[in-house]
Amino acid sequence: MKFWIRKGAFAAARKSFHHFGGFMEDQKALIAGGVGASIGMTLLELLRPWPIKLVVDHVISGDTSSLPGFLSSMTAETLLNFSALAMLLIPLSLGILNRLSQVALAQVGRKVTTRVRRHVCEHLQLLPLSFHYSARTGDLLVRVMGDVNMVRDILFSGWVSLIQRLLMFVGTFCLMVWISPFLGLLTLVPLPFLAWSVRSSGGRMKKAVSKQRRKEGNAAAMASELLTQIRGIKAFGAERRSAKLFAGLSRSGERAGVLATKIASMASLQAEVVTGAGLALILLVGANQVLSGDLKVGTLLVVISYARAVYKPLRKLSRDGVRLSKAAACAERLFEVLDLPAEYSDGGIKAPVFRGDIEFQQVSFSYNENNAAVEDLSFRIPAGALCVVTGKNGSGKSTSLSLLLRLFTPQRGAVRLDGDDIQTFELGSLRSRFAYVPQDNLLFAGTLRENILFGFPDASVKNVDDALAATGLNQVVAGLPEGLDTEIGESGDKLSGGQKRLVALARAAIRSAPILLLDEPLAGLDTDARLDVARAIRRIANGRTTIVVSHTSLDDVAPDQVIEMRGGAVVSIRERETT
Repeated sequence: MKFWIRKGAFAAARKSFHHFGGFMEDQKALIAGGVGASIGMTLLELLRPWPIKLVVDHVISGDTSSLPGFLSSMTAETLLNFSALAMLLIPLSLGILNRLSQVALAQVGRKVTTRVRRHVCEHLQLLPLSFHYSARTGDLLVRVMGDVNMVRDILFSGWVSLIQRLLMFVGTFCLMVWISPFLGLLTLVPLPFLAWSVRSSGGRMKKAVSKQRRKEGNAAAMASELLTQIRGIKAFGAERRSAKLFAGLSRSGERAGVLATKIASMASLQAEVVTGAGLALILLVGANQVLSGDLKVGTLLVVISYARAVYKPLRKLSRDGVRLSKAAACAERLFEVLDLPAEYSDGGIKAPVFRGDIEFQQVSFSYNENNAAVEDLSFRIPAGALCVVTGKNGSGKSTSLSLLLRLFTPQRGAVRLDGDDIQTFELGSLRSRFAYVPQDNLLFAGTLRENILFGFPDASVKNVDDALAATGLNQVVAGLPEGLDTEIGESGDKLSGGQKRLVALARAAIRSAPILLLDEPLAGLDTDARLDVARAIRRIANGRTTIVVSHTSLDDVAPDQVIEMRGGAVVSIRERETT
């Protein structure tokens, strides 16, 4: 079969089984049933022309004595009834087996596709933040939602179809050689031309589909950005301009898709022409044999029927080969991200429950070679202190939190917790010791309860009640129509800015981690909301080491320590005076 399909499709198939084969382990019975039904269909297809041969060569002539077995004892009338019954039962049986095969393979397909999609989505989330900074969200969505569907073909459904066609071809060819060796061998004449067509089309199809998927990913990324920034777009009256940009990217993907369709249609056309020429050759030679008395009319009809049956799977093999090349291109796009090492594969010792003493020792880090985000950054925050890190945009405040969470790794220096370098700890256990409230709040579509429990799904009812009381969110919940089960909309759009911050704080409070990190928790809030959030911060910070990143000193939260940063370094550290 390798001569028929390009080597790349086999390589992609092997790699697909390596990555995803385990997802089919519990589906073996359904796969076997689907394949068994497909084999049964192949056998019935091979029997389909024989009732016509019986009628033409034996019923019409009235000579049944030359028939093998029990058929020779039948009268012409009985044989006619038998043939008619067979003509009815064969398609009926084919229909039943086809339904069984389709249902079984569809069930496997849905389950495997769901599992592969979940695996790819999970792996994408395990990749380091640096990858996501360089990748485009829309392109990743195309890989997760679109490319995974095509990989299903290269995992099993495409190969099941390919094997069924090959079985049909081999079985039909063997019967033709048995009936008429010379005519049977004539069916092989178009084979080299078809193999060349499939291999040639497969290579061009793979390149075209890779380009198409890349263009579609760019268009999806643009659509994601436009929908995310819809408020700003409307504010600038830029709806038509942004739509024009999207249309340009869409047309680029459309052209690549049309090219792929042209390649597939050309392969199909070549297959039709070549097999049509082969069928014409068999008809011409077979008719001459009938005229010379070397072949019966019924036998010629069976040979012609089998010749058509031989070329039908060959034409479909051509389409299957192109489809598998298409699937191989999509599979390789998935392998580009699946082969990247997960962030949690670094090992290390399990992080203890820290007291919360934080120290940066001459830490330097840059996102690119030209500009350092922090340079020789050094400071210490005592355990249990509430520290405000302040400074202008670009001073390195949020970068410091990212380094503490090990979202990035410093190029020089060390970040220590209770005296130990955080690089020595297993990443998952280290991050479990933090409660983090990002600047963008990180709320999801769903209920208020689901959002609060996001960081600690096993929290008890008391944990939830305590978090609500500590943040003052219980007063908000009391005014909602369905309380904690109220849907808050995409990104929490049904809540006010202050309410969103309180939800994010409640999520952090319920986590009960020894270290609390808050990135610009008061930004953009009015005076009343600012006071509510500041009071909530002070309550949930009690007993934890807390870092609050802000543009200002935040006297509202009564910090124990204020660290001012500029240009990626500390310029001053002020401690609160105690009486």
